[in-house]
Amino acid sequence: MQNVLLILLAVGAIWVIATWWRRRDLRFSTQRRLETSSLTGERTGFGDSGSGVPDRAVARWLFLAGFRAPDASLRFWWQTVLLAIGGALVAVLVEVSGLSAGMRESLAGIPGRVGYLFMPVVLAMPVLLVLGFAAVPTFRVRRARRARAQQVLTDLYPVLELFASLAQAGLAFDGALARILTTLGPDRPLGRELMTFQAEVLSGSQRSRCFRRLAHRIELPQVSSFASALIRAHEVGIGLAVTLRRQADDLRSDLRERALARAQSLPARLVFPLVLCFLPGIFVMSLGPAFFGFLAETAGFGVTR
Repeated sequence: MQNVLLILLAVGAIWVIATWWRRRDLRFSTQRRLETSSLTGERTGFGDSGSGVPDRAVARWLFLAGFRAPDASLRFWWQTVLLAIGGALVAVLVEVSGLSAGMRESLAGIPGRVGYLFMPVVLAMPVLLVLGFAAVPTFRVRRARRARAQQVLTDLYPVLELFASLAQAGLAFDGALARILTTLGPDRPLGRELMTFQAEVLSGSQRSRCFRRLAHRIELPQVSSFASALIRAHEVGIGLAVTLRRQADDLRSDLRERALARAQSLPARLVFPLVLCFLPGIFVMSLGPAFFGFLAETAGFGVTR
């Protein structure tokens, strides 16, 4: 049982490391694309003071999820520690009350030694309780980050379409931005970031640097591509209407492909809940009585008297 538990922990650790490494590569590739978006190819990177995004990993993660208070990192760590202590207390209560021992005895009493398949979960219950309670703030931040990214992607396509239409009508970029901000409002994440971008431009900052700051504050591939295209169009002198229309068409194609990929992956996603939650109940209800009767009838088979 200990070997099975160690294997499960190793698989979980490998999955966490692989996910972190993939997201790190995606973030670094986005940063490199923005830093070399000028025609000269020179890197124009900047740190915390330039982009407004913290350099520390946890603070940056919380910033991108929308938790931008000065003490956001401290609150996150305090919540994690306190919930881990709460999980440890719950694990102690479960062990002291005898609930864990009763579960082990119940699993051991299942005919055919089938219950031993779930014994590692019961043995690892104290560790799982501590980890589960401690992971609640992490899950909350991850959910907020996904919701924020989804809101930005939902608003980005109509914003690009409106940008392109206003630019084709002859309106300058700043005028189109002001018109869009009056329509979008500051309640949405993209609207707040565009208002920050407008304030930076009006304060006298370089426009290309403001675009890079905007992409760093949101950190989505679609926004980074939009910012890079506008930086190059601003340096070369290409018409904004053509660039914005091309960006809107590319984003529409990307959203269509993402929707199709999500729809095609639905059968594969249904396999796990069906196999884990639905089929075992069917097997127990249909084959359980017959299997138990067979074991009861053959319990004394081969015993000599």
